[in-house]
Amino acid sequence: MRIRDISVPFLLLGITILAYGLLIPTLGFFWDDFPLSWIYDTYGGEGLQRYFATNRPYWGLLFRLTMPMLGASPLAWQLFGLFWRWLSAVLLWMLLRQIWRGKPQVALWASLFFLVYPGFQQQHIPIIYGHLFLVFCCYLLSVTLNLVAITNRSRWRWAAHILALALGLYQMLAMEYFFLLELLRPFAIWLVFAGEGLTARARLKQTVLNWLPYLAAFGAAFIWRAFFFNFQTENYQMVFLEQLRQEPGAALVQLLANIGKSLYVVIIQAWGMVFRLPDMAVLGRKTAILTAAVTLAALLLVSGYLVLWRRGLGDALNQKSRWALDVVGLGLLALLLGGGPSWSIEVLPGLIFALDRFTLPFLLGVSLLLAGLLAWVPLHSWLRFALVGILVSLAVSQHFQVSNAYRREWQTQQRFFWQLAWRIPELEPGTILLVNELPVRYYTDNSLTAPLNWYWAGENHTQAMPYLLYYPQQRLGKNLEALEPGVSVVVNYLAAQFEGSTSQVVALTYQPPACLRVLDPGVDFDNKMLPEEMQAAALLSSTQWIGADGMAAVDRLPAILYGEEPPYGWCYYFAQAELARQQGEWDQVAALGEQAFALGDYPNDPAERLVFIEGYAHTGAWERAEQLSAEVQGITPKMEPVLCRLWTRIAAATPASPEKDAAVERIFSALSCTE
Repeated sequence: MRIRDISVPFLLLGITILAYGLLIPTLGFFWDDFPLSWIYDTYGGEGLQRYFATNRPYWGLLFRLTMPMLGASPLAWQLFGLFWRWLSAVLLWMLLRQIWRGKPQVALWASLFFLVYPGFQQQHIPIIYGHLFLVFCCYLLSVTLNLVAITNRSRWRWAAHILALALGLYQMLAMEYFFLLELLRPFAIWLVFAGEGLTARARLKQTVLNWLPYLAAFGAAFIWRAFFFNFQTENYQMVFLEQLRQEPGAALVQLLANIGKSLYVVIIQAWGMVFRLPDMAVLGRKTAILTAAVTLAALLLVSGYLVLWRRGLGDALNQKSRWALDVVGLGLLALLLGGGPSWSIEVLPGLIFALDRFTLPFLLGVSLLLAGLLAWVPLHSWLRFALVGILVSLAVSQHFQVSNAYRREWQTQQRFFWQLAWRIPELEPGTILLVNELPVRYYTDNSLTAPLNWYWAGENHTQAMPYLLYYPQQRLGKNLEALEPGVSVVVNYLAAQFEGSTSQVVALTYQPPACLRVLDPGVDFDNKMLPEEMQAAALLSSTQWIGADGMAAVDRLPAILYGEEPPYGWCYYFAQAELARQQGEWDQVAALGEQAFALGDYPNDPAERLVFIEGYAHTGAWERAEQLSAEVQGITPKMEPVLCRLWTRIAAATPASPEKDAAVERIFSALSCTE
């Protein structure tokens, strides 16, 4: 093997680190990684088996092997995901070197484009996608070993065939994402025989003979999925086949439209994203400088490598042959086969979370097509090298920015749970947390239900899930029939099940930089600062489900995920004050108010002053209570009805005194309250 060939995996490793690896020490768990981590920690291998029983059971076998080894370490999982992403690019390079032995440039370019494909932006969900790329590696290695066995006459070729057959069968049983890509195998075999000097008939015969065992494996996997796996359509229905039976003409027209839309998205729109200028206001000065440095480093690395090996990579392009069109053709075929699963269920790939996961079956085809076109178009070698360097470096830049977005969301999620642990030391089992839709992209309420149960019910190992976190804005009218008392809520979490009702609810709002706040049914039911669904949720909310004597936050939240407890700032004292108000400890509320306001910090939501208004009023500090009320009124008139209801409650709950009567009269007059 030449030095140039040995160096390619190191080049790919460098690009992998620049694109995905620089920020992984600051990242944690996202999306479905949280439920999987909780399920394994709580229920072990049996829980994973239940989880995957209706959702790719053979894929689940991998998780049962890896999760005991890596545990709950986000860094270990991020490295796991990084490794399989890099290895998949290396295996693609090895495969293409087998198919086009004298054309090293196509293997290099395609593997680079594959590695940094900008249409897929979920690399930092490593438990899910690390295992997905592991399966893809099984496919790539299977085809590579298959071709090695064909071209190698040693006695070990049968071992290579057997291993290739096993890996190919496993990837088809494990996932449907790459199932139809198996049909690329005979075309790869056909291309390998191109240099053997065979007639077309002999070449076809050799291709079919070498493909037959793999065709049998494909047939077996297809039969299992079609007739024996009862949950093949558990999550998605074969919409196209049903439409084809009912209206064949319309179904075929719709299929062609879906193919066109999908290819436009995964090729044109996906790679077009790399040319968008970043929003500097979102990126920030420091991150912008780092992004520029990473982009430049990627450009220099790729361009320098291509220039260093320019002779070996450029000579083959000057040979007049149709090999570049073969690459383009194989890429187009890979696109059509890869899209089959999406088009059959009519769920098309998109470039937003989480639809971008459906770009993955197209990844091989897009990379081959782009590399083939680059080789086919008549250009000077230096211009080809420049285009590769620019495309790869811009894609690296985009992925680095995406990594930074994941970092920020991990911090947002950490702050949410720290504040939740400060405010809710203990929570009655069977409680539903109704929360406004949080300002995060890479988490859903389903995702966050897992850590809620993990941290607040760590000792529970039964299949009765104690807690549920729901976004009313998303669930109302779907999984949540109505925001009224007595509505049953049953959620199958695959490994466990929640059974509760809207009669046991704690409603929260969290819109950072504002603090997490438990909604007050007495004042928030028409708080115009809240979404309508959260106003309705406030009427269901009760603090009776919150215990004040539970575990300390620093003991509840695992250090491996949350590190050290943050310094006590405004939100900590606000949470403690709300907890004290819940217990009727008004002196404590007022004392916490003095500590909070002495910080020099300030509330980011006018409602954060309400607890201190009530605390000062109950301790006779009427002037201070009036002052805070005036501040709230001055921020927005939308809070005036809320203040009126708060002061009505204060008037009813505090003992009579001349100071109180005068304060209440002034407030009612200033706010135009009607008693």
